[in-house]
Amino acid sequence: MISPLAALVSADRWLLLKINRDWTSPSLDAVMPVITDLHKIPWFAYGVAPAALALWLWKGRRRALKVLVVAALAVGAGDQFAHRVIKPWAARPRPERAGEPVKMRAPVGGAYGFPSNHAANMGAAAAVLSVAYPGGAFAFAAAAAVVGYSRIYVGAHYPGDVLAGFALGAGIGWPWAVLMLGGAGAGVKKKRRG
Repeated sequence: MISPLAALVSADRWLLLKINRDWTSPSLDAVMPVITDLHKIPWFAYGVAPAALALWLWKGRRRALKVLVVAALAVGAGDQFAHRVIKPWAARPRPERAGEPVKMRAPVGGAYGFPSNHAANMGAAAAVLSVAYPGGAFAFAAAAAVVGYSRIYVGAHYPGDVLAGFALGAGIGWPWAVLMLGGAGAGVKKKRRG
């Protein structure tokens, strides 16, 4: 009889290889490395992202600034906790370093992959933004999911690494946002009853 842990590890490996080697296409081979490292691409990092941030802060004023600070703190806390505490403790090697026959489509940093910092950061940001702007919750979750999927597709992480990163990020981001921003939907202006 297979233990539950061994079954999870086997399913994690199976899904990694399906996403990385079987469920592929030339279009995804071109797009997924860009998505996974969008923050490192100069036109995005120094053009699109600052312009979008400036527009959001200009339109949202003080509220947007508060949400940005809360999101930055949640992302920073999740990122550091994943990188400095959990990764060294869990010491789970990335797929390539564990000998998995993955096709590497993007460079990876560090020996350990559990949990995914990309997923933790996106999970924290999505959680904070969902509390502040509940109408956009699906879009925020979808953006996080696409980044998480890209990490598996390029061979950087097992699916379990990504799911753990999402759980960590959301687990830090959601309560922090509710505490600091005044609860779910606090960013939505309520209509006066007349």
